[in-house]
Order: sequence, then structure tokens, then C-alpha cells
Amino acid sequence: MRHNINYAEYFEEKVTALTNYVKEYNLEALVLGISGGIDSTVCAAICYEVTKRVPVKFIGRSLPTHFNKKEETTSADLVGNAFCYDYKEVNIFDLYYKVNLSVNAHEVPVLSNTSNVTNILVANGNIQARLRMIYLYNLSSIHKGIVIDTDNLTEHNLGYFTIHGDQGDVNPIGDLWKTQVFELAEWLQLHYASEESNSSKVAALEASLQLKPTAGLGITNNDLEEIGAESYDQVDGILQEILAWKWLSKKRGDFPERDLKEQREMFLDEQQMLDTPIEVILNVVDRHFKSEFKRKKLPIVL
Repeated sequence: MRHNINYAEYFEEKVTALTNYVKEYNLEALVLGISGGIDSTVCAAICYEVTKRVPVKFIGRSLPTHFNKKEETTSADLVGNAFCYDYKEVNIFDLYYKVNLSVNAHEVPVLSNTSNVTNILVANGNIQARLRMIYLYNLSSIHKGIVIDTDNLTEHNLGYFTIHGDQGDVNPIGDLWKTQVFELAEWLQLHYASEESNSSKVAALEASLQLKPTAGLGITNNDLEEIGAESYDQVDGILQEILAWKWLSKKRGDFPERDLKEQREMFLDEQQMLDTPIEVILNVVDRHFKSEFKRKKLPIVL
């Protein structure tokens, strides 16, 4: 599935918008957590171009633990060294280990319950995400800057983010589906390949494109494996069907008395994605509806 988007225009719009934001709020730094994955790499390219238009520092940090694979940290190093004003790799596993022990010191009975294994893995992953954001926001405060958010539209609709964790101040790619992020990265490769001096940027983009998307939290090997999907074309297609169905249902007035479980069942009854395995549809649908609370404006006022 290819999207009819002029990525040259899109990229220019994003760089201009972030440049104007920096000027408006007199910011002195852009701070980005660099995973080596495609989302943070595309955001790194946007931030780099902003530094060419306004005097702002671009600070990148790779913050791995022992859950991160070698290819992830290698890709992150390529990206950081190619695009950032100030880049370092800082392993935070010791910090994570100490915090994990401390916050769970009084929860042994809960942790010893084998039925909680999946929940514990997710909770431990959330600790890592929140520690990374503490690190990045500390840098942001020191340098009078903002933290760049790297979630895309697919992750947003799957709930693939940690509340008070991997959420930043400004998100340049929040309106792109994952498939579109890949296409933008491919366009950037061609864009930078036109000048020999940009060879490090081309290499960084190539490394990111080769990585299988993952949160790097030790929960699963990669995101598609967790969902059971063959490609992001499948995932994005299902999510777009859900959003279109929601829009039409609200227009018809179907939702006022229906809770999320009922909405889920209604969608499954009406869906006609005959070329997609039902197991994949069920996984994506469950993740979307079960993460609805994440997409509400926080905090929730009772």
C-alpha cells in the first residue's frame, strides 16, 4: 500500500512548523530519545533541519538497557552521530534495576503470582519508558528546551505508548501511519543521497529501515510479532477501518448508550475485511478498544 503524499512538501511543513514553535517560545534545545528505530530517526532528521534555520541545540540520547539488541544500539549511534548537535549513549540498566527493586520491595506476594507474569513484564517495561523520559526531561530543563515525542498514528491507535512515559512535548509525526513513516524515511534517503556530504545520514536511515519496529522493553521481539500481523499494511488497514466505522456510527447516532465492549462487537459484526486473517483483526481491534482510555485527555476528572 503506497500513499499519495508529497513527502517533500510534508517534510518542509513539519520543519517549518517546528522552527516556528522554537521561535515562538524562545527555546534553546530540542531533546530526542533515539532508539535506532524509524520513528525517532525521522524525527531526528526534522530536528536537524530546524537547527539549520534557527540557533537551537539538538540533543540526542540513546538510553538502552540489556533488553535492547545490538543492532538497535548500533542504529541509534548512526542516527545520533549523523543528525545531533550533542549525542551520547547512556546505558540505564543499573538505574532501572535499582528502581525496579525499590518500587517492588513491598509487593512480593503480588509478584510471586505466576498468573501476573504478562502484567509484570508490561509494568517493568513501563518503568523503563518512564525512566527514559525522566532522563530526557531533565536534559530539557537544564538546556531550556522541549522533548520531542515520536509516536505515530498507528501506535496512538494501538495504545503502544506509556502514559507519563514515552510521551513528549511536541510530536512531528503524530499524523502519520506507520506505513507512511517508512515512506517518508525512504524519501529522506533519496533526499540526502543527492549530496556526498550526507552519506552518514543515508547510512543512518538505511539502518533504521532495516530494523523491525519494537519498543525495546523486553516484552516481545518486535511489534508485529506481538500483534500476529504480517505487515503494517494489515495493521494500518484495520485501524483505518475502525476509525471510519466509528465516524459513520457517530454520524448515525449509534454510540450514545453503547460502551466500548458493545462498540467492539458492533464493529466485528459489520467488518468486511475478507482478505485479512480474523486472528489479526481480533488482535488489532482488542488493542484499539482496550487502550481507548489512553487517548482521553488526562488527567480524568471525576
